[in-house]
Amino acid sequence: MIVRFSLKNAHVPETIVETMEHRIHQRMDAYFKEEAEEATVISVRITEQKSTYKVEMTMPYLGHTLRTENQEREISLPALDKGIDVLERQMKKLRTRLGRDLRKKPPVFEGAEEAQEVEEDEQVLRVKRYAAKPMSVEDAILEMNLLGHSFYMFNNIESGKAATVYRRRDGGCGLIELEDL
Repeated sequence: MIVRFSLKNAHVPETIVETMEHRIHQRMDAYFKEEAEEATVISVRITEQKSTYKVEMTMPYLGHTLRTENQEREISLPALDKGIDVLERQMKKLRTRLGRDLRKKPPVFEGAEEAQEVEEDEQVLRVKRYAAKPMSVEDAILEMNLLGHSFYMFNNIESGKAATVYRRRDGGCGLIELEDL
């Protein structure tokens, strides 16, 4: 397992970074003992804003991407510990869900809501790109929940089209698929 740190506007002493890496290895190595060392890369991004440290952790696990984000004042170690706890819970939850047969019960969708119009003065602040492997709607919902996002774009294996699942205000999920014109 490789741990990669990225510091953005954060003034973290090298000893703290070494301690953080040691804690990650101490708690996470057991999950990856069967894999080669280079097979898993955990990305840790630390940002500091007004004496508040934000620690974001992203890692692959069983073909899915797990992510957590925590904030703490003064020092980044407590945020890291909380992040590791969250990742461990997500890993256990993922193993449990993958152990069940998710394809037996299809999800019920009530239709997509209309998208809100974007104001002209708004600008794109960040662009994300990722490789989207074909997956079922159930797998996309699982991935969305594991990442802690409110939506997730994917290639729908059933229709072969780009699709988005999203969390509805009523707690359910919705599916948006593009139609050919």
